[in-house]
Amino acid sequence: MLVVVVLFCAALALISPTSDKSGERPPAPELVLPVSPDIIPPRAVPEIASADKRPESLRPAPDIAGDEAGTLVVIDKASHSMEVLQGGRVVRKYGIAVGKNSGDKQRVGDMRTPEGEFPIVQIQNSSGWTHDFRDGKGQIQGAYGPYFIRLGTPGWTGIGIHGTHAPNSIGTDVTEGCIRLNNSDVAELRKMVKIGDKVVIKR
Repeated sequence: MLVVVVLFCAALALISPTSDKSGERPPAPELVLPVSPDIIPPRAVPEIASADKRPESLRPAPDIAGDEAGTLVVIDKASHSMEVLQGGRVVRKYGIAVGKNSGDKQRVGDMRTPEGEFPIVQIQNSSGWTHDFRDGKGQIQGAYGPYFIRLGTPGWTGIGIHGTHAPNSIGTDVTEGCIRLNNSDVAELRKMVKIGDKVVIKR
């Protein structure tokens, strides 16, 4: 009886489809599991579709034309003037000081104010800041006035619109690259702009 069982098992092994003509075992059939709706990846949504739900610091700058919700700041270096536009209409005009050297910024420390279109990326209380202008006077308290409105300037850091300890410098080319306003003017400007508003700096 034992011999019969052994022969039967050997016969089954010979006819079992465990190998093909090459002698290799065929691949096991792919196991397909049902997908739960809970783990289906969410559909990709274009970034612009949710722009209004993002934090202010991540929102794109508003368009220049017809954007009544945003404020546009236009700086003319040649005339040392700044215009503030809302809804395409000039609502304020200020005198400013700009970089000591003319032309677009080329390198760090060249004392030039960069030219182009830049978003406001941060508004900081700078009333306690000091700065050494390397004029022998050491650290100057209130060098930046009450506010520093920082601009996103690709390739450069530390460029912004701020107040000054030297109001008589307004209307001149004297800064290290920033745009200076009288302290009362930058305090007023701070109330009109927000993160993401655009600043255009012209030659």
